[in-house]
Amino acid sequence: MSTNLVVPFPTDSLIERHTSRGPRQDLWAPSSFDYDVFEDKFWGDAILGEYPAAKTNGTSAAVTFAEHNQNGFLSFVSGTADDGYAGQGLGLHFTGDRGILAEFIVELPAAITTMKLEVGLSDADDDAGAVNDKSASPITATATDFAVIVLDTDDDALWATVSAKAGTVVSNVNDPGSVKTPTASTVYRMAVRVDGDDVRFWINGKEMPGHGAGAGIEGGNKLSPWVFVQARAGSASRTVKLHKWRCTQPAY
Repeated sequence: MSTNLVVPFPTDSLIERHTSRGPRQDLWAPSSFDYDVFEDKFWGDAILGEYPAAKTNGTSAAVTFAEHNQNGFLSFVSGTADDGYAGQGLGLHFTGDRGILAEFIVELPAAITTMKLEVGLSDADDDAGAVNDKSASPITATATDFAVIVLDTDDDALWATVSAKAGTVVSNVNDPGSVKTPTASTVYRMAVRVDGDDVRFWINGKEMPGHGAGAGIEGGNKLSPWVFVQARAGSASRTVKLHKWRCTQPAY
């Protein structure tokens, strides 16, 4: 008697995985040499040495790794300074012209007021946030080309998708659907797909408003995966956990 063992993997069914070479699930295999895959679960006794220095500012702001974290995670601590922040990138190795899929598993803190969170892709790993002020009209940004899912309570309490092309913020779309309101102490699976100059976004498998028609981002500019948390009040530090991230693109 034989038994077929099935190992569930939620993001396989929740996220539509497309690259410029077709659906990734049709091509991905451990022996595949056609795709570059960076993935980190934050296990072991130290953060990987290839990471650039974290970008932090303000009292107690930090990106921290602790050995023996249950299930593994990286902590992003905003600190207690007004607009203090903590961000982490990998490096500028990916482009929309090649096609990139970036995936993240993040856990929100027990309180999600007075904070900003960015998850996605940015053209720098040392900015003070890709988005500077989401509540401004027009929105101001620090990065030149980026595509991020944002929560910024200085503006509202909803998830939004924000991107920029060549220094101009082209879209800020609040999610109109079932996951539009973030929930404290909740784990979210997020994905950002850049294909040329077009951008698509997902939260928990639900596609959010994207930025297409070639106006979402500059596909030729180099991008890094990016997670960033910022305090929106001086007395309240917020800690976001990054449990896992992965970036996939064609190898040539």
